[in-house]
Amino acid sequence: MHSDPRREIIGNRDVLREGYDPETIRHRAAEIDALSTLLSPTKVGGITETALLYGPPGSGKTCTTTAVLEEIENEHGVPTVAVNCWDDHTKSRVLYSVLKSLVGQTAYDQERTAASTLLDAVKDAIDEPTIIFLDEADKLVDEGVLRDLYEIEPVRLLLAGNDRHRVVGNLEHRVYSRIGTAQDVEFEKYHDGQLVEILEDRLTAAKVKPDIVSDEALAGIADAGSRDARKAIATLRNALDIVVLEGADEVTGPIIERAEQKAEQDIAHARISSLTASQTLVLKVLFDIGASTSGTIYDEYEQRIDDPAVDRTVRGWLTTKFPQYNLVTIREEENPQEYELTDAARAILE
Repeated sequence: MHSDPRREIIGNRDVLREGYDPETIRHRAAEIDALSTLLSPTKVGGITETALLYGPPGSGKTCTTTAVLEEIENEHGVPTVAVNCWDDHTKSRVLYSVLKSLVGQTAYDQERTAASTLLDAVKDAIDEPTIIFLDEADKLVDEGVLRDLYEIEPVRLLLAGNDRHRVVGNLEHRVYSRIGTAQDVEFEKYHDGQLVEILEDRLTAAKVKPDIVSDEALAGIADAGSRDARKAIATLRNALDIVVLEGADEVTGPIIERAEQKAEQDIAHARISSLTASQTLVLKVLFDIGASTSGTIYDEYEQRIDDPAVDRTVRGWLTTKFPQYNLVTIREEENPQEYELTDAARAILE
C-alpha cells in the first residue's frame, strides 16, 4: 500500500465524468452514417423532417448525435438546438430551452411565462431550417410540444428515447400520422469487447498510469457495466477514486464490486433527482410499502396526491420507465407480478 493516497494517478479526470463528449465515437459508424444522411441539407429533399433514435440507456445515442449535430452545424451552417427532456420535461421548459439556445439571454421567465407566449417567441426566432434535438423525449409529460414544434415549418425534429413506443405511441392520431412515421435509427447495446475499447479510450484520455488498471480489471469493469457504457464508465471512475483514496496499488475485483455499487447509486441519484414530483412519489410509495402489485401501488399513490396521474400512466412508469433506469425491478414470478425498488434506488430514498 502506498503511504500517500493523494498521489496523482489520473492526469485528466474530466474525461471520466458523465456528459463528457469523447473525441472518437466507437462502434457507432453505421448510426453516424445514417444520422449524417438524414440530417444533411445537401441530399435530395434536404434535411429529413423528423427522425427518431431509440435504444437502451448507455447505448451511445446522446454522444453520437451530439457529434453529428456539431459536424452538420460546422460544415453546413445549419442551426441546431439540443434539449434534455429528462431535465426539461414540461412544454414550457422545453420551449424556454429552445428559445434560449436560439437567441441567448431572454427576458422571459422559465416558470412564469405561458407556454403559448414562449411558442410564439420560438416561431419568431426561427426563419431557416433548424434541427431541434429532443433527447430523452420519452420523458416528456406533455407530448403536445412535439406537435407544436413539428408545425413550425422550418423545424426539423430529431427525437431520442429508450423505447420507440414511449416517444410516439401516445400522440394524437393527427400528429402520429406525421411524427409516428419518422425515419428510425436504432442503437443496440454494446458488447463487452466493445465496452473494453471504449474504456481503453477513456483511460488513455484521462492519462491514467498504465499499471493501475490491468487488462483483467478492465474486462471486469466492462462486465460490471452490463453492456451499458454510462454505467461502465461510472464504474471505472469510482474504481479509480477508491484506488486514490485508499492508496491501493491497482484496481482489484473487490474494488470493482464496490465501484459498481457506487456507480449504480450515482446513476440512480441523478435519475431520481430529475423525475417529476408525481414519479418520485410513486417510488416513495414503493419504499414505504415494499414489493407490491401495480394496483396496490396506485391506490396508495392516489391517496397521497391531489392531482394523480391516471392508472395507465403509472403502470407505464412501473413496467417500462423505472426498470429501464434501474430504479425498479419486476418480480414476474409472482402472480400477479409485483414491483420493488432496486438496492440503488432504495439507498437514495433512505
